[in-house]
Amino acid sequence: MYKYFFYSFLFLALSSSTLTAQDVEYQYSNQTYVDHLQTIVFGPTGYPHLFPVITLDGDETLSLSFDDMESDVRNYTYTVIHCDRDWQRSGLAPLEYINGFEEENIPTFNFSSRTLQNYINYSLTFPNRNMSVTKSGNYLLVVFEDEDEKRAVISRRFVVADRQVGVSAEFVRPMEVSKIHTHQEVDFVVNFQRLSVRNAMAEMSASVLQNQRWDNAITGIKPKFLSADQAIFDYQGEIVFPGGSEFRLIDLRSLRIPHRDIEYLDVNTDNQMEAELLPVINRSKAPHLSFIDFNGRFLIENLDMAIADLQSEYVYTLITFKADEPLFNDHVYLFGAVTEWQLKEEYRFRYNPAISAYVGRFPFKQGYYNYYLATAPSNSDPKQPLVPSIIETEGSHADTENDYHVLVYYRPFGTRYDQVVGFLQINSQQTN
Repeated sequence: MYKYFFYSFLFLALSSSTLTAQDVEYQYSNQTYVDHLQTIVFGPTGYPHLFPVITLDGDETLSLSFDDMESDVRNYTYTVIHCDRDWQRSGLAPLEYINGFEEENIPTFNFSSRTLQNYINYSLTFPNRNMSVTKSGNYLLVVFEDEDEKRAVISRRFVVADRQVGVSAEFVRPMEVSKIHTHQEVDFVVNFQRLSVRNAMAEMSASVLQNQRWDNAITGIKPKFLSADQAIFDYQGEIVFPGGSEFRLIDLRSLRIPHRDIEYLDVNTDNQMEAELLPVINRSKAPHLSFIDFNGRFLIENLDMAIADLQSEYVYTLITFKADEPLFNDHVYLFGAVTEWQLKEEYRFRYNPAISAYVGRFPFKQGYYNYYLATAPSNSDPKQPLVPSIIETEGSHADTENDYHVLVYYRPFGTRYDQVVGFLQINSQQTN
């Protein structure tokens, strides 16, 4: 009897803790919910700029790193949440997809060293001996600040793939004449010979991402045709993305030998490292210029010091965008992976008529950054997310180099979750 009451009490305590974690508010997307956390890096261990995907029962791991700009050491915990193909919580309970603890502390933190800006760097690797997953699918990693009151501070999407199908893809010319020179279209084929698919039209779907972006991903794509053991996703004019232009760059990897685009670099009166870049111009009417870029991503790297995560400065960087007159109906933003592919108020430019230019000053940890200048209507509904456009500032070209990712989902009739059974990365300049 005593054992019965003891285990009942333990179960209720654990259930109460779980419910508390689930009741904390967060979004099922890549978000940072507090201002004092900066430079959130999440990706495959050793290759943080790549798409966050691991193989079910494989040896790959994902690494998360972030800086806390406040001086106190905090207790950060994390969990993972299984999601459906539409990035909502799936019908699975944590015990059905988590092997180990449902919630765990972030184990590692270190103080910055020899920097003007002090910060604490936290990091974790997943899966680990305390927590792993047993199902493929979409997942959300959520980090909580577990002090006086539990609150979500970071959420990041990742994918666990059980590669049971083969995927091949090719790029074709868009069907619409108006998009031939500005857009890129992807067709792909899924070979499901090893998978017992009864009704591919109903049980299979796919998502296609450009440059790891979920904000403009094309999702819920059903097969167009079936042929033997193949599902053919050949939609004329449907799986089409603007080609964009090659991304602009900010190279802050060395403060001893600054990049040629850095016009000014010094410590300001607030004891902050400050940089000013050479002015940039509008590229919407310019011919396409091809060069190697990072497709919108960023990488923390320090050519001057040995430990980039802990010995890199935060450089307050002034960017000047020349414009004879302001865009009267639009705001201008810095846009890329560093802004979580969102248009954020803290990354908005302001127009200065005295110099006929938009100006913005933003903190970047030493590294290499890609970005666009994007616009959104100034009268947008504040309750709705801003929709970025690069047409007025960057232009769009069909021959721009971009990365694409194809995710194949499978949900057999009668099951309760979406499996990820196929994954492919392909570049617009090559085919697999």
